[in-house]
Amino acid sequence: MIKEKLRQLNLAQPIAIIGAGVTGKSCFDLLQLADMDCQVFDESQTVSKYFADNADKVTLGVFSTDSFIDYGTILLSPGVDTRRDCFADVQDKIITDIELFARLTEKKLIGVTGSNGKSTVVSLLSDVCQTAKRNYILCGNIGLPVLQALRENEDNPKTEGYIIELSSYHLERSPSLQLAIGVWLNVSPDHLDRYDSYKDYVATKAKLLVQSEIIVANADDDNVKTYAEQYRQCIWFSRQNSQKDYYLQNEQIYYRSENVFAMKDFPQMGNHNADNVMAVFAVARILGIDEKITAQACKNFKPLPARTAIIGEYDGVMYVNDSKGTNIGATVAAINGIDRPIILLSGGQGKDQNFNELAKACKNRVKQVIVFGQDAKVIAKAMENIVPCTTVDSLATAVKFTATNSQSGDVVMLSPACASFDMFENYIVRGQAFEQLVKEFFDE
Repeated sequence: MIKEKLRQLNLAQPIAIIGAGVTGKSCFDLLQLADMDCQVFDESQTVSKYFADNADKVTLGVFSTDSFIDYGTILLSPGVDTRRDCFADVQDKIITDIELFARLTEKKLIGVTGSNGKSTVVSLLSDVCQTAKRNYILCGNIGLPVLQALRENEDNPKTEGYIIELSSYHLERSPSLQLAIGVWLNVSPDHLDRYDSYKDYVATKAKLLVQSEIIVANADDDNVKTYAEQYRQCIWFSRQNSQKDYYLQNEQIYYRSENVFAMKDFPQMGNHNADNVMAVFAVARILGIDEKITAQACKNFKPLPARTAIIGEYDGVMYVNDSKGTNIGATVAAINGIDRPIILLSGGQGKDQNFNELAKACKNRVKQVIVFGQDAKVIAKAMENIVPCTTVDSLATAVKFTATNSQSGDVVMLSPACASFDMFENYIVRGQAFEQLVKEFFDE
């Protein structure tokens, strides 16, 4: 069935697939189902064994302005920047994996976007659906690539739909995406190296609203509220306003005055996680899932790695891995969720963010900032005369510094507010390195 639907789209061939990672593989596998003429392009010099075994279908090397001129369709992975010169003359041929997925699926779609919290929400929502014996497939930025999920599940009559983590990149070029439920958690400056302005970034996130039948939105985020209040079919959640549909009061979550969950039972630290839990409760209610089942899944949730994860406590000092804090908004949320004195480890690729916002958040809650990585000097400059700040040459040096500059009751938290690619493969590897350094240092 998928094969026939794919052929009926009449995609112009040959098709260039940009990127030989897991998304590129999912694109290639799907197109091969319909025997379509396609070629995979990647600027790295090495590829996975899978593509090495299909070497005649892979072209490696730096893209040029005429690399894709002879191709009828350009199928992109979401992280590829379409502003590059190599795409200047083929803009009308570009399609994303999400757009292709949207044109092919007939199932119910639940999409979640936001600068922070997306992965936690979609993972928790997936757990809720599994607990309720509802067949929704987790895909997108986390879980399966969307086209792999489609290929493996679309023709199964038991599949109800898909839970998709949607980045701004996904929403840029996905006009066919129609969501039964769209969730907008928050928005804060991120990926500003990719967008002309913060306003453009927010507007890209807001595309989710137009493409959703029912919206779940954060009433405490001014940008989200400004856009979402234009829509009647909206369920609101708030940590500040008890007049909203879901709200937090005395660490209890309520739905219109009915107590549905105690946040002390959620196994991940940080006050900001109340937003994530409320969003999940709202979606589950729309799906008709009993709130007792939702509450049970929340209690049993296994926190994702590198998200305010407690590594351990050594001589009264708690070490926390929040390596997923790859932008200022995420780090500010993590800081605000901790009630003990904080020694903050930050740094990496700053993505043109304004670190004065981070400095403001640190002013009354952080006792010391230790910076490292590519944009350490930029962060240190923002901290001047606000918070004591020390620049070090590596994450290892930062950990050693904390051992002699912390005291019982402190929290040492890695929450970089930056991308990791200057020093690490990704944020997960950065977090793993931090955990290993802490354990090695204190186990000696």
